[in-house]
Amino acid sequence: MENSVLHNITLSTPKDSANLTTSMSLPLWLDKHIFEVLGAKNCQSNTNMTVIDWDKSDVLNYLGTYFPRSYVESYCIFKQYFENFEINYTSKEELSIFDFGCGTGGEIIGLISAITERFANVKTINIVALDGNKHSLRLYEDVLERFRSQSKIQINNRIAPIEIDDFYDLSIIESVITIQFDIIITFKAICEFVTKQRFEQDNPYKHIANTFLPKLLDKGIMLLVDVTTYNEVSQEWLPKMIDKGLSDVDCEIIGRNTGYNQTFSISHSKKQNDISKIAWRIIEKKYIK
Repeated sequence: MENSVLHNITLSTPKDSANLTTSMSLPLWLDKHIFEVLGAKNCQSNTNMTVIDWDKSDVLNYLGTYFPRSYVESYCIFKQYFENFEINYTSKEELSIFDFGCGTGGEIIGLISAITERFANVKTINIVALDGNKHSLRLYEDVLERFRSQSKIQINNRIAPIEIDDFYDLSIIESVITIQFDIIITFKAICEFVTKQRFEQDNPYKHIANTFLPKLLDKGIMLLVDVTTYNEVSQEWLPKMIDKGLSDVDCEIIGRNTGYNQTFSISHSKKQNDISKIAWRIIEKKYIK
């Protein structure tokens, strides 16, 4: 793919990733498409993100600011994961992905970039992308179509334009998402439910994990990524909420940032060395050994 060489990437094994910085440049084709073709704006804000309610202008700001961050985070985490667990994927010709709260799709593009660069055996990628914001979904589909146009593999995409108001609405997914997946991801989406108290007093990370773990295929994984801020609504640091929620879930954590967070850096035409800090956990079903 055009300008697919990624620069200065450093990331240790998933279980030993403390105090390391992952740095890269956004591929030129992607930089040009989101900023020149789609008109994305780089406009950073330190406020809590509640993307579900954003209009088209807000989403274009998000595309130019947070899409590149999600791309580098997803690409680098999965690049390292695939190196460590390559044996699980070398015989697969088809992979399936589900993204809960896909937004403009930075994490999906990062993930499928890592897949296509690592596994020549994968011929087909099937994606189901769920989000409650129609403007975000349209931008995501546009970027994905640009990726598809220059990729040699078949990419099948289905969007699920569903807004989840509380944990009762998660039951909708049972009727909409009727298959199992190799990889499930959710990037900086659960923090919105915390801010809007859409799961009442219950831990949303626990509910999300319990909902989606049964939808993993054998050896399937789920990657949870979120911001590391102190949430004024829950009055708790989000990484602590993640670990507290997962401690009540029947799962194995097979990859995570050690310490409080992982730092990433992305450079593109609108900003050099844009820093993001996230907490991430890769989980799988707990198997009887």
